[in-house]
Amino acid sequence: MEEKEFVRMAQNGSKNALNILFQQNYKTLYGFLIKLTGDANFSEDLVQETLMKAMIHIKSFKGESKFSSWIIQIALNLYRNELKRNKKFEVINIDENFNLKSKDDIENTLQVKLQVERALLELQNMSYEKRVTFILKHYYGYSLEEISSIMKCSDGTVKSRLHNTVKRLKNILKA
Repeated sequence: MEEKEFVRMAQNGSKNALNILFQQNYKTLYGFLIKLTGDANFSEDLVQETLMKAMIHIKSFKGESKFSSWIIQIALNLYRNELKRNKKFEVINIDENFNLKSKDDIENTLQVKLQVERALLELQNMSYEKRVTFILKHYYGYSLEEISSIMKCSDGTVKSRLHNTVKRLKNILKA
């Protein structure tokens, strides 16, 4: 069955169809929020809130975009609200992602780790709009049109945000 059919069934009250939609999109939503927030616990809380809101408002989903775009929009709205309340950011801890194989790998791994940490810190310090645009495009492969729909801005604005973000990250990685 296609996503549209599951959406239609969920909108008609099928809890099974809604559960399938959530299962199909959970990893994407959680991964997006991890990259956006840098905080696993906060991301998990946002995922739960997002899925709850999606369940409550499933009938308002018009189907003009992918279901994943719709729930990412819900998550972004929740995240924005949380930022307004708390005004805090946390940086991703990437230590667990690096496993040294031998002593020869230590120097190269350390250099790569430092570059990644600098890039992630820089990404976390960028505006919300640039960070979200970059993550949606480069981690999830969303089209410019899909991003502009999610972010409620023009394709040109999306292109500009992507260009400026990539340029800034390249400069960080060259340093």
